[in-house]
Amino acid sequence: MGLSTYKEFAFEAAHQTPPFSGLHGHSFRVEITLGGEPDPVFGWSHNLYDVDPIVDGLRRELDNRYLNDIEGLAVPTLENVARWIWTRLEVHIDGLECVSVRRGNPGSSEGVSYVGNKKQMRSPVLQEILS
Repeated sequence: MGLSTYKEFAFEAAHQTPPFSGLHGHSFRVEITLGGEPDPVFGWSHNLYDVDPIVDGLRRELDNRYLNDIEGLAVPTLENVARWIWTRLEVHIDGLECVSVRRGNPGSSEGVSYVGNKKQMRSPVLQEILS
């Protein structure tokens, strides 16, 4: 039996995607989903005390920044931001299943979810959905 745990964070940033948009900013919300086998004592797949410093460091790289100036984000679409976050996290956190990035207010937001290699998935629910 697998378990999925999620962690959310938010950041404020500006970007542009010429020729489609000029300079503007958003409130971004990110959810990362982590999967694995439950710990026999605590029941969690990941100790969030271990995950928090990694996520906080990543958030600081993005918060109050012009995304186009960040290496790897010259074209900071939602899709590219989600993939960039994935590549930054996957080397530090085993069991990364999904990175979702949203912008806008709750109830009227838009977003994207980036799922890496399906073979790396640990959550049986996500495996079934993606098959």
